Amino acid sequence: MADLRFSRATLSGLVTTVGARVLAFDDEAAALGLAPEEAQRLKRAMGFSTRHVVADPGTTTADLCLQSARHLLRGLDLQPDAVDGLILVTQTPDYSSPSTSIAMQHRLGMRTDTLCFDIRLGCSGFVYGLSVAYSLIESGLNRVLLCVGDVASRMVATNDRSITPIMGDAGAAVLIERRESESVFQLHSDGSGEKALFIPHSGLRADAADADKSATMHMDGAQVFNFSLKRVPPLIEGILAFSDTRAEDLDFLVLHQPNKYILKNLQRRLGLDDSKLPTGTQSVYGNQNSASIPGTISGFLAEAYADGQVRSLLAGFGVGLSWGACTITTDRIYAPPVMTYEETIR
Repeated sequence: MADLRFSRATLSGLVTTVGARVLAFDDEAAALGLAPEEAQRLKRAMGFSTRHVVADPGTTTADLCLQSARHLLRGLDLQPDAVDGLILVTQTPDYSSPSTSIAMQHRLGMRTDTLCFDIRLGCSGFVYGLSVAYSLIESGLNRVLLCVGDVASRMVATNDRSITPIMGDAGAAVLIERRESESVFQLHSDGSGEKALFIPHSGLRADAADADKSATMHMDGAQVFNFSLKRVPPLIEGILAFSDTRAEDLDFLVLHQPNKYILKNLQRRLGLDDSKLPTGTQSVYGNQNSASIPGTISGFLAEAYADGQVRSLLAGFGVGLSWGACTITTDRIYAPPVMTYEETIR
């Protein structure tokens, strides 16, 4: 079992940037040919309302994450050369090769002895990436910049009713530093569900006959829903037991934000309080994939995280299939509200 325990790493700052274009679900539903009554049912059940996507099709995940990273470093009064490592978690890199994190290192003006690599994960990616960053700190680095996000609107077919109105574009940057703080992680994977959420006409597994087909995300909604209800409650219970924590001792439980229906079902199954479990991210910004946990903190909890000590349980789950959770404590971190991407600073 991937149970990890750390004592010398802490999260000290967090910034999230979203796409500048706001799409309204009512308009998208009409364009997709959904009957008005069906559109209203989906709004009520799933929480669909608006989503943020990039205004310029040339804007990439790296651009969103770089804006977040620059703002984060300025807010913490740090120069880029004070950072020892850069990790990017994304499913939408600038190129298949080289790793986008290395290009980001150059664009940020970081040292050439900076450790850089990409991690190809989706909705569980923030927790996975955080565990890797904490591991690097425990191994001797002083500061690691973790960037997470996707331009998810580029992964979906515009006429796909099941997934198009869901996805939002976001990129977050988080700084992890060497400082005494207790945290625990649990990570899980199940590749038998690889096709529950996948892009079939992509990579080297694609057949030659698929060469003219667009590389867009396919989702088995029922399988994803069942996976969430099967795996997430034991995940939460397991991380609470491993960290010797009671749910009532936590300030917030920040989960990946797929849609209102899944979150409300999880809330009922776990008996969680509304005040501790924010559920509004998807309704405002869309499903932000690996950026949804930092996006939720930036969007709804920024003041609480900036003003004092916060004990959090973070949990991500999705493509892979993969899922993971952690409990961490932060203390007056740099956490401004969500930023909108400025096309001019690329």
